[in-house]
Amino acid sequence: MNKLLFAFAATCVFTGCTAAPMKESPKEPPMHHKNNQTVALLPQTSTTLAPDTVLRFERVDDSRCPPDVFCITAGKIVYHFTLIFPTGQEPFDLEPAKPTYISVQRPDLVIALATTPPPPRPTNAPPAPPSAVRLTISQPSENR
Repeated sequence: MNKLLFAFAATCVFTGCTAAPMKESPKEPPMHHKNNQTVALLPQTSTTLAPDTVLRFERVDDSRCPPDVFCITAGKIVYHFTLIFPTGQEPFDLEPAKPTYISVQRPDLVIALATTPPPPRPTNAPPAPPSAVRLTISQPSENR
């Protein structure tokens, strides 16, 4: 029985650490926009992108494996945002594996990560202060 449990645990550990990398999603066709800008936002802050559009950086979730720990999975870092329009809100996430978002309500608005995530922190390190995330915003230059 112990050998069976050990074999199962070893399989779980090695499978989590040697899993095949995720396939990259197909690249979006290049979009031509007249206005590209880079913004930096801290968690719980907003910026106005157009008179009727606000981008809010809600939070960052970091489940990456600390360098001083043996993990079954590598984890990931995910940035959570909300686009706010007069007609409603549009939440979305960005992460290094999926760094670009095209708005559903405004398909001409493209938001992409322009930052490199900080390295994972050791388990005994104090929490890091909030850091800004840089984004590239692409949209037509005419005000809507």
